[in-house]
Amino acid sequence: MSTPKDSLASTKTLTGVALSDLPALLDEELPQGAYKAIPGASYLTDIDPAFMRDKFNQLFGLSGFGWGYAYSAESVSLSKEDVVRKRGQPGQYTEDVFYAQLLELTFWYKLATEDGTITRHEIPATGASDNKVAAYALKGAITAALGNAASNIGWQKSVYMGKRSHKTVGKGKATRKNVASPKPKAKVIPKSKAKAQKPVAQSVTESDFVIPTGPKAGQALSAQNLKAITFYAKKMKVQGDPDKQALQEAALSVLAVRSNGSQPAPIAA
Repeated sequence: MSTPKDSLASTKTLTGVALSDLPALLDEELPQGAYKAIPGASYLTDIDPAFMRDKFNQLFGLSGFGWGYAYSAESVSLSKEDVVRKRGQPGQYTEDVFYAQLLELTFWYKLATEDGTITRHEIPATGASDNKVAAYALKGAITAALGNAASNIGWQKSVYMGKRSHKTVGKGKATRKNVASPKPKAKVIPKSKAKAQKPVAQSVTESDFVIPTGPKAGQALSAQNLKAITFYAKKMKVQGDPDKQALQEAALSVLAVRSNGSQPAPIAA
């Protein structure tokens, strides 16, 4: 009688990778050049999307054969907004910025069972990006959505969980899955100072961050337009509020990722 473990081992990608081995291979450390700091948020790590596509070709088979993605024209939202640069400074100017939002992209990959049956598996996701060029804004939104979908099957899990970054890769500091780390001693915080402590940062993707306060509390940050995210990042008065501080840092990260037009990386929550 076969067990679920046997089924995982016998189910493989079209290139012969066992499903049970896939999570570790997706999280495998990439070359050092694949990781970089996000401009404007240097404490966060961005992953070059070219490495993601190359890895998927190796693990699943060529794009369009072993894996791929699809979206409809109806799921694309493209708008243009006037953005003021250097506000209040000498040389202030306004430029057109295109904001692209992909309401649904479907990432798919194929698996083969022991008897040769091929099955297709799908993961829906959303993504957004902005750029001075409309085509690049849409390209960034596609890449963002693809990265969000891939994170659900363990793509670079160590980065999203804060165990690997552009600062640790190649220096032997990244936390390995099978290496036990000593548990840090609990730090007692006096009640009188507890409010002033900055909330602990957790690694989540752009689409995971939920606005914690204000009129849009409970909504996804990624669903907001460029003006709203810019307000949270640059104009909102934090005044020591930890929820607003977390929201501001997340918005700054989103702006940095979208203007960079690459795969979303973890943002502080």
